Amino acid sequence: MHAILGSPRNRVQGFLAAGHVNAVMGYWEYPPIAAQYRVPIVVTGFEPLDILQGILQTVQQLEQGRYEVGNAYARAVTFEGNKPAQAVIKQVLQECDRKWRGIGTIPNSGWCLRPEFDAFNAENRFDVAAIQPEEPSICIAGLILQGLQKPNECPAFGKTCTPEHPLGATMVSGEGACAAYYRYRRDLIMESNE
Repeated sequence: MHAILGSPRNRVQGFLAAGHVNAVMGYWEYPPIAAQYRVPIVVTGFEPLDILQGILQTVQQLEQGRYEVGNAYARAVTFEGNKPAQAVIKQVLQECDRKWRGIGTIPNSGWCLRPEFDAFNAENRFDVAAIQPEEPSICIAGLILQGLQKPNECPAFGKTCTPEHPLGATMVSGEGACAAYYRYRRDLIMESNE
């Protein structure tokens, strides 16, 4: 969030925070981010009503000039999160630099195994150093993640990049912006042809 919001080209005006992550981690880290960058952040689930509730809360905050953290997924997410799960994560993992597809390397933005678990580290056990998860140059997933362009502005969108053959991070998962644009764009085209 800091990498996106701190960019001088940033156009993101609010976040729908992933409920599955926040069910474990809680959302106690978000209030300073919302205040610093003056953006609403709303935790949502993945059911259509959860997403709509998150969008509604975000839009209401923007219209009222408020920049707070909301929870539209209270049945699964608490402010402090799942403390026993967090304890296990801290026991096994540590923060490390991670490369984010379409954005680049962000310091301390990922998890890696602690040294005492090196025997279980696939990066050490298997020859995977040459594998570099790069999007093709035609893919603009990084610009989409930053809110600088829309999925339908990508030259690969719906042609060489589809949910069945994704080129970038925003098409890979069902909740990605490109996947959503693709799914609902097709529904609209089919409805208009009937």
